[in-house]
Amino acid sequence: MNLIELHIIQSFPVSCLNRDDVGAPKSAYFGGCQRARVSSQSWKRAIRTMAKETDANAFGGQRTRLVVDALVKIYEDKGQVAGAAIVLANATAEALGKLDEKNEGKVKTLLYFSKGEFNHVVESMMALEFKDLVRVLMDEVSDKKAKKKAKEDLEKLANKAAKNLGKAVKDAADISIFGRMVADDHTLTVEGAGLFSHAISTHPVANEIDFFSAVDDSNIVDSGAGHIGTLEFNSACYYRYVGLNVDILRNEEHLAHFTNEEFKAVVDTFLRVSVLAVPQARKNSMFGHTLPAYVLGLQHIGQPLSLVNAFENPIRGSDGYVQCSTDKLKKHWETLKNVYGLKANEIEMPPNSLDELMQGLTEGLTSGEV
Repeated sequence: MNLIELHIIQSFPVSCLNRDDVGAPKSAYFGGCQRARVSSQSWKRAIRTMAKETDANAFGGQRTRLVVDALVKIYEDKGQVAGAAIVLANATAEALGKLDEKNEGKVKTLLYFSKGEFNHVVESMMALEFKDLVRVLMDEVSDKKAKKKAKEDLEKLANKAAKNLGKAVKDAADISIFGRMVADDHTLTVEGAGLFSHAISTHPVANEIDFFSAVDDSNIVDSGAGHIGTLEFNSACYYRYVGLNVDILRNEEHLAHFTNEEFKAVVDTFLRVSVLAVPQARKNSMFGHTLPAYVLGLQHIGQPLSLVNAFENPIRGSDGYVQCSTDKLKKHWETLKNVYGLKANEIEMPPNSLDELMQGLTEGLTSGEV
């Protein structure tokens, strides 16, 4: 397994980066104490969003239930009249994710597809013999039996077209990295090449409560607040892990059709935004947007490896956590290298810059050596 990994130390002030069902910062119990936690799902969304903003041509995946309208537009763009486009869009959506009978225009679960993939499926559908079936379904005088048969046959064609989803498109790199699970049709499932940990604090953390009040600007009669409430927050220094299985990302089910230069650009964008992206919960009221204090980048062959056990014995003290966390991470990595004979190309930030980190980790991708 050819891997590129990021081991990140990042400190945040008063914040609530990832909320639970009651609005409190998420937590976890590790090493005998409670830690602050940010779920991998939360950070992955921040990374996906920033990657799309950085390179929408390659990172074009969209997670949504509102797929029918998108398919209608594509069918219309390819010359189908409005009625036929709706019939075809519904059949295609049913093949991709099962229509929600209670919510018109939606599928039952969130689907993760790119526009290029939708175009590919529509083009595959247009190459099949669908016109007579659509004509029967649109014909008001057709009997119920004929319409039922036409609908079943059209769904079979749509299922056939759906099998071509994702082949040789250039705007679904994010789907290859983050993966796609389709419960109703496992042939549409894509194994994600990315690996993500839940970020946890390197030290014990107890959530705190902020009491707030809001003044009614129009109330000049009564004294006191117009509204009062509480919010939970914490402050923490996190260890987080992001990995990329280069072998999976290069294979036929993923980005084998990308040139070496295109492949390197995708990896660079993904790794870069993995360093920079921050979950956006309460971004306006607590503004917890910081940048990592330290990143250990590794390029190696073997099994992925978390360095979280550097902090199984939590850091305690009042001199801050960043430097101590960085030192413990480095020491733990050196110990593992010596004990297990681990070998890797290493690059640190700092002293290296972000550009130098990216260059070091993607070196060899254009030649196919990594």
